[in-house]
Parts: sequence; C-alpha cells; structure tokens
Amino acid sequence: MADGGEASLYLRPFMIATEVGLGVRPSKSAAYMVIASPAGPYFASGLKPVSIWLSEDYTRAAPGGTGAAKCGGNYAASLNPMAEGQRNGCDQVVFLDAIENKWVEELGGMNLFFVYRDGSIVTPELSGTILEGVTRDSVISLARDAGHEVIERKFSLEEWREGVSNGDITEVFACGTAAVITPVGKLVWREGQITMGNQETGGDVALALRQALLDIQYGRKEDTHGWLHQLV
Repeated sequence: MADGGEASLYLRPFMIATEVGLGVRPSKSAAYMVIASPAGPYFASGLKPVSIWLSEDYTRAAPGGTGAAKCGGNYAASLNPMAEGQRNGCDQVVFLDAIENKWVEELGGMNLFFVYRDGSIVTPELSGTILEGVTRDSVISLARDAGHEVIERKFSLEEWREGVSNGDITEVFACGTAAVITPVGKLVWREGQITMGNQETGGDVALALRQALLDIQYGRKEDTHGWLHQLV
C-alpha cells in the first residue's frame, strides 16, 4: 500500500527471446510484455529508514558491461552480497565501482541521493555502470522544481562517511520503481557503521519528493513534465 492506504500499481516490462533453438547469439525474435499488479511496501518495515550493507568483496557491474541496462543479470549479481547484508541485519546492499573500489554506485536495484545541509543534492553520475533509472530521472526533475540544486558527479565512500560525521550530509535516500523513494538510515560495513537522518521518518526532503512523485502518479497534481500516458 502507498501513502494513505492506497494500492500502488506496479508495472514491470520485460522481454524474452522466443526463437526456437540453443545457441549463444542474439535471438531473432522476442516477446515484449508488461505485468501490471498492485504492490505493497517494497520493504517489510514500510516507509521507514532502511539499513545498507557495504559490499566490499563484490561489484554489481564493470565498465563495458550491462550495468546501465535493466536486465536480469544485473539483479542476479546482487543476490549473493544481498544475502551477506541480510546476515548482518541490513535491508539492502550498496556497491562501489569495479576499478578503484572507491566510488559509490547504487544499491542492488535502486539509485542513491545525498542531501546536504545547504539544500543541494548529489547523486552518482551515470557512468555506464549505473542504471539510468526512470525514477532517478523523475526525482532529479522534481528536486529542481522544488528549488534544490542537483549535482550529478562521482561520489566517494569517504565523502559519504565524512559528510555524515561532520553534519554536511543531512539525509540519504534511495529510489526505484517499486520502492519509489526510501530513506536510508544506516550504512554498515565490517568494521563499523554510521547513522544519518531521522531514524523514524528519514528526512523532510526525501518525504516531500516522495509525496510530489506520488501525487503526480495518482493524478492529484498536474503532470507538467508529460510523464503520464493514458493506456485505456
């Protein structure tokens, strides 16, 4: 259920090869389908800050791969580290880049945003290894509509830790199709952890952007971006 007890409609498009035969090459025929279904909260805790496990042994994607695409292999690559995170009491896992093991990329299936005390928002730049999420793009547009400066750039793990410790970073949130916007309350790794934002609600910026996006999706506010399309 979404805010206010409303049922969320979750659309999941997918494409599968339909050519008969076995072989390693692109299929010459495929079927494109969309599953539409009601969806409850993405996380069992509902709209509460989630805890994130830092994957130190695995990477989600490498340059030249399929990291920017919404394909099954990208999600499969996150399952083992996700299980590791769950064993350590976390809800999700965050990956660093495959080359320097330094730059924050994204969660197992969600993009990340960092809110600074001056109101600016930073999100890792698209690099070919980060999913070019529709929700990510929508959040950037809505944040700019609300007067926030949104910066897309490389963002290091050290900057995350230091920013939270010195108070420069006031909120962290993730976004995705099913989760919409979810506040992040804790980052955990083998040797420590940091907490951020309001541990009950997350933060005002994340909640305001979530409500703004849901209002457009449910038709409560005008869609000035041309995102909505009538199907039937």
